[in-house]
Amino acid sequence: MSDFSFAPADYTPTGMPQYDGNPLIECLPKILSDIDVVRRVGNHPKRPDEAERALDPKLRGHGINRLKDVVVPFEIHLRLEDLFSQLIRYGYTGRNPLLVSSVRHRMPSSAEIQRQGFMSTAETMTLIGLSGMGKTTALNSIAKLYPQVISHSRYKEQIFIETQVVWLKIECPHDGSLRGFCSAFFSALDVALGIDKYSRKGGAGNSISVMLQHLSQLCKTFYIGALIIDEMQHLCSSRGGQDREKLLNFFVTLSNDAGVPLVYVGTNAMLPLFSGVLRNARRAAGMGPIAFDRFTEDDPFWSHLVSQLWAYDWTASCAPLTDELLATIYDLTQGNTDFLAKLLMLTQRHVIWEGIDSITSAVLQQVYDTQMRLLHKPIEALRSGDPLQIADFEDMMPTKDQIAQMMNYDLARRADRTHLSLLTQASFTTPAEPIANPVAKVASRPLVPVAEGSLKSAHFSKDEDVQTQLEQRGWVDKDSAW
Repeated sequence: MSDFSFAPADYTPTGMPQYDGNPLIECLPKILSDIDVVRRVGNHPKRPDEAERALDPKLRGHGINRLKDVVVPFEIHLRLEDLFSQLIRYGYTGRNPLLVSSVRHRMPSSAEIQRQGFMSTAETMTLIGLSGMGKTTALNSIAKLYPQVISHSRYKEQIFIETQVVWLKIECPHDGSLRGFCSAFFSALDVALGIDKYSRKGGAGNSISVMLQHLSQLCKTFYIGALIIDEMQHLCSSRGGQDREKLLNFFVTLSNDAGVPLVYVGTNAMLPLFSGVLRNARRAAGMGPIAFDRFTEDDPFWSHLVSQLWAYDWTASCAPLTDELLATIYDLTQGNTDFLAKLLMLTQRHVIWEGIDSITSAVLQQVYDTQMRLLHKPIEALRSGDPLQIADFEDMMPTKDQIAQMMNYDLARRADRTHLSLLTQASFTTPAEPIANPVAKVASRPLVPVAEGSLKSAHFSKDEDVQTQLEQRGWVDKDSAW
């Protein structure tokens, strides 16, 4: 870590009144145009030429790995960059270090003093999508448009010695535990700062509550601009759900009290995390979710992507991409970018090793049948289009289908509750008064058990105290604790 260095702050006004005068924002790179984003986010390694295709097969096998580094920017990359840019800058508007309220807020004193005059401007962005669709790769490319750590020394005419961590990326622990999350945070911060200091605080000797407090304080100390939390679906498998709820609650607290914008990243399997608690769902939808779903066969972006990757061909013949090959490739990958890269790389290796003349549809099918067997079930599920088959692979279900499934489950649960409520009412109703079609007839107000002949007074009055009404009807004693 001896060669680690910070980017020195270089301040440039943005022209936006809510940003100018804030050194944490003025030191950031300029806001990029779409053309600049395409040029800087996209990654096109050197394509193999005739000389490289004439090399020894062993060397060409190494060249094939270059295909993994290709990043083809699409419209979704432009949207992601734009929202990430807004997320960081707007999050800093409430933490201007030149304001007294921000200085007071950073002090590790009582929560009352910290909150005095401080209003968080932190938003939350959610990046979801199918496994293997390039979510993490896209976000990494966009985060690297910003220096991770900036060193301040002087702003205009005043001394301003601070270290600013623009973004910090951590992976959710595989067991979704609080201690694992804290340890991952401390380790990532050490790596960003080029030190070995905070990782020790994740040891077994420290209590979780102390670690969480320290984590929150470090977010304030280093002005963390965005905390990127990858692999959020791991929270769905946390033990007993206790750590999961505590961690989600902590994210809300971190956003409110420390003013840190959050970026949730995960497969569609993480969607149930936000279905039960309103504030979690509200936060996750803060800047609108960005969904990376698989391509359809007639999507022009799919054809463009395949043609870009097809150009990285280390086989001797370098066959042209035909409509037949394009159709076969879609059938064997179902529009998943990771499956596409795997199929092309495995096929090229097979052609080179076996001395085959060129890539054909038959060769693609052979490679799929023999070397991609582990992926047959999910690909066949996607090919079928059957939601029940796709549901067996949570992280493969399209976002809209996952949300629809959750809504259907919620509607069924509500229907069960309504049915139970009406059956309870019926059990306290006299036999001479049967309830016809109880599922279809839904009560408009809460019901309580009633005595014979008192059905008209069964409803609670909204404007009166419930305890008083129960006492008036003789259902509880005045001295009872209800």
